[in-house]
Amino acid sequence: MKTLRFNVFNQIHKALRLFMFDTVTLMQQTDMTDAEASLPVIEQANALLDVFDSHAYYEDTYILACAQQHDEALIASFENEHHIDLELTENLRAGIALYNLAKSPAERFEAGNKLYYALNEFVAFNLSHMNKEELQLNELLWSKFTDEEIMGMEHNITQNIPMEKMGLYSKWMIKGINNIELSNWLSAVKAGAPDFVYNGLIEECRNYLPAERFEMIGQLQAV
Repeated sequence: MKTLRFNVFNQIHKALRLFMFDTVTLMQQTDMTDAEASLPVIEQANALLDVFDSHAYYEDTYILACAQQHDEALIASFENEHHIDLELTENLRAGIALYNLAKSPAERFEAGNKLYYALNEFVAFNLSHMNKEELQLNELLWSKFTDEEIMGMEHNITQNIPMEKMGLYSKWMIKGINNIELSNWLSAVKAGAPDFVYNGLIEECRNYLPAERFEMIGQLQAV
């Protein structure tokens, strides 16, 4: 039986996928001709882009930089994709700016459509990009680093996320991962962080999860 290795991308990528899916769903369900009704999805789209900007920086700095010496061509391909992602991000930000300048329902309808398709392009690219990281980059990491070393990369990323942004990351992680993954995360936090951090994460689970799922997490934590 093949030994399961630590997937440094699993938790954050599941969070980012759900964040993207939720943003697309929210935009599809919003009447973009209504400036007031569109405020929540515009705010969420901006938050999504900010998180992806940070995510690319953390990957470049703490993962790709460590792996570069072992396969320069592969790492260069991922760095190039990060540049493409930046172009898609700027295109989406430009779409948001254009939408915010629209003055009439007709202008907002046209700008909203352009924004919707720009968001879909951004999502489609990032879904493919994240798959490549988990299928190709993980193989390189597993061949050259121990799980402890890879966990060290993740720890370096976590330590450099500003405190004021941690709540947004944890929200989508809590909602995006499965019960076993969430329980294991909670156990790791309980073992390695102050009680107030663990208790705060439990409260976030209570806020973001359906009652029956939160109860299941409680049962797993009690084992």
